[in-house]
Amino acid sequence: MSWKLQVAEMKKTYITDQEVWNTLHHFFYHGKTKTTYKYGFFKALLEACITANEHNEISYDAIFYSFTKIYWNLVIEDGLWQSNTRTQPSSVQKEIETFAQQNAIPPHWNFEKLTDTQKIELIQKVKQVGKKYVIGALYGDFNGEIYTFDLKREYLQLHPKYLLFLQTYKRILTNVTNYQLALFLEKFNELEKVQSLLTKVEFITERQSLKAFERLLQQAGVTACFYCNKTLHSKTHVDHFIPWSYFQNDLLWNFVLACPTCNTRKSDKLAAPQYLNSLIERNEALLNQEILKDNLNHYNAAKLEQLYTFAENNGIGGGWMP
Repeated sequence: MSWKLQVAEMKKTYITDQEVWNTLHHFFYHGKTKTTYKYGFFKALLEACITANEHNEISYDAIFYSFTKIYWNLVIEDGLWQSNTRTQPSSVQKEIETFAQQNAIPPHWNFEKLTDTQKIELIQKVKQVGKKYVIGALYGDFNGEIYTFDLKREYLQLHPKYLLFLQTYKRILTNVTNYQLALFLEKFNELEKVQSLLTKVEFITERQSLKAFERLLQQAGVTACFYCNKTLHSKTHVDHFIPWSYFQNDLLWNFVLACPTCNTRKSDKLAAPQYLNSLIERNEALLNQEILKDNLNHYNAAKLEQLYTFAENNGIGGGWMP
């Protein structure tokens, strides 16, 4: 059985777009589902694929950061049951509930309210469960085509066709994943807990506060609105340059400081191409600041340009200017 595998190689080197679509269709609509794992892990993979290196490798820590955040917010913040039987909770649910109880975490706390130490500890616990039950299972769901993995080395190497496909159709795939996850949760949770369920699922990865990024950029010397260049005062907004609706990741190199007017008017749109060039120049300057290097992991200008194009292709409106 695939979920028991410790190491596995991709079974194909050449895959067509049609074959990927066929496999995804089977994954979403015909696969067996006892827990929400496959949807949660695929959602985390969509988020983490931005961290892939030049060899298309993604670390388990990157994937399970997103995976743990997703499950914490589903289980603790929203109180949602994660398996298809009321007598046996999923292993991840048990791990998270036990951790919350041992650390006296108040009910309905969002993941971002945990301390950094608590996050690291919990991610390691959830990762061990995921290594046992999730990584090999998803590999099997995709007929051994999607990635190579090694549980000991703790990395996935995505097939280049799948990596490009996930990035190209990220918005569509995220929406379908959210929908299927919501359908599962709706079946196995009490009525009062499934109110506005699709909205809850859509926003389980959103950060509660972006203040930390605001402070980092201010420490780096940013004092003016990225878009209109007016001096920023007390009411400063942190804007996802590539909108959150496509790029559901909180990474410093995609954040800019903006005045409230520009941030509100830009909303869920892409800024005009000249602002992309300005952001690339800004990020190059940040790379020279030792204090910020750890916050710019996995960044390069080509990746940012590619994401900008992918966002346009996913229907994010472009050309916005103040």
